[in-house]
Amino acid sequence: MNILDRALRQIAPRTALRRVQARAALDVLMRYEAATPGGRASSWRPAATDADSEAGAARQRLAFVARDMVRNTAFATRVQTVIANNVVGDGIIPKVTGRSKAARESLLRAVEAHCDTTAIDADGRQNLYGLQRLAMNTVVEAGEVLIRYRPRDLGDGLPLPFQLQILEPDYLDGSRDGALANGNTVLGGIEFDPIGRRVAYHLFTEHPGANLRRLRFESRRIPADLVLHIYRQDRPGQMRGVSWFAPVALRLQDFADGQDAHLVRQKIAACFAAFRVAPDAEFEAADATDPASLGKIIPGRIQNLQPGEDIRFGTPPQVGGVDEFYRWVMRAVSADVGITYEALTNDFSNVNFSSARMGRMEMDRNVSSWQWLMMVPQMMQPVGRWIVDAWRLTSGARAAAVGLEWVPPPRVIVDPTREILAMADEVRAGFASRSEMIRRLGYDPERVLEEIIAERKADRTAGLVFDSDAGAQVPLRAYPADGTEQSAKEQG
Repeated sequence: MNILDRALRQIAPRTALRRVQARAALDVLMRYEAATPGGRASSWRPAATDADSEAGAARQRLAFVARDMVRNTAFATRVQTVIANNVVGDGIIPKVTGRSKAARESLLRAVEAHCDTTAIDADGRQNLYGLQRLAMNTVVEAGEVLIRYRPRDLGDGLPLPFQLQILEPDYLDGSRDGALANGNTVLGGIEFDPIGRRVAYHLFTEHPGANLRRLRFESRRIPADLVLHIYRQDRPGQMRGVSWFAPVALRLQDFADGQDAHLVRQKIAACFAAFRVAPDAEFEAADATDPASLGKIIPGRIQNLQPGEDIRFGTPPQVGGVDEFYRWVMRAVSADVGITYEALTNDFSNVNFSSARMGRMEMDRNVSSWQWLMMVPQMMQPVGRWIVDAWRLTSGARAAAVGLEWVPPPRVIVDPTREILAMADEVRAGFASRSEMIRRLGYDPERVLEEIIAERKADRTAGLVFDSDAGAQVPLRAYPADGTEQSAKEQG
């Protein structure tokens, strides 16, 4: 403490205490360069807000900006397409599990009849896998998506008495905010009970951006067990998502504007091909301005000039390093959104097997996290419970112990000739099981085994021998239709 601090301690103790505390806090900050104010850190905007307060009104505007980019910016559309293709692909497929074979087959028939057709879509346009892709596209674009469970009557003629409706987050009534008389709290259209559980969503009956000529749209309270809210949670306590384009929106838009400016510059440069210089006396009339027919330049032309005439060719300005600059921008964008540069740009000019595989491995980790930490737990598992409940209602098999697991789409292999051999070596060395390798490729090991057993049985019945069946020459075992093994001696 200096003399002033000691004097303030006697006169104004609280002021002296605040001075000492501020000095101590500043001393702590000065130990970290990133915490120092001003200078190089002047562009930062640190805030103590939580995840949802930080987004605030910007969340909706970011969604609108992202939609405009997807409509008009080619690489923004590419980002959305690449992520949806890898996370969903042809679909995250259900796998029926359970001990009862009859119950499994009954549930599988119901799943195929309801989920593989447009019967599951309230709009009648998509099957379950198309709804998955639509939901994933909306998550990337707007940061979140809502899926509403629509119960149907048994007499509606559907294989299972329910449908799904994909809703954009615009349906949330953000004006519903504050405490309710029952002790619940509504925040941005989401209702929570006193212990913080989601109990309802307040949703508009129509999209608020629809051209319906209405001054006010009505919202209704929908129980939370009939609504799925899917988004990537980046911070603890985050109750809504933010567009995945938020970190790259300005960079992508500047890149698109730069491309347009470069194209316009090239067009202008191509227009100013040559300039004719002639005496002023020749420009008395329109026809007299081109006595030597220099109005057009054609390839291979040799032109004799009139006395006093001259031709000067334009030299448009050049911009160096455009290709490398574009690559740098696209590398930054691809890194920000979690995909590879090659997947974003289709530029494989500087790629070899090792670099492509390393980049693909990191992207696969991101895709796997989006699948298993977002799409499967937030969308597919609840939908699976709805499917099983509806099947039990229609079939009467209430006690059947069956369920649904979910298998993501197959992983794309960069170089099959190398990677398949490496995976086979892992199995031979005992570092991994065959089932584990099949799961890595995105297939169901049990279904693959059933198919192999059926094929081997059919091949041996027909007397066919393939290199894939090393035991075909020694038929010690036969494979009955039920998949169980019996020795030749037991079969007589």
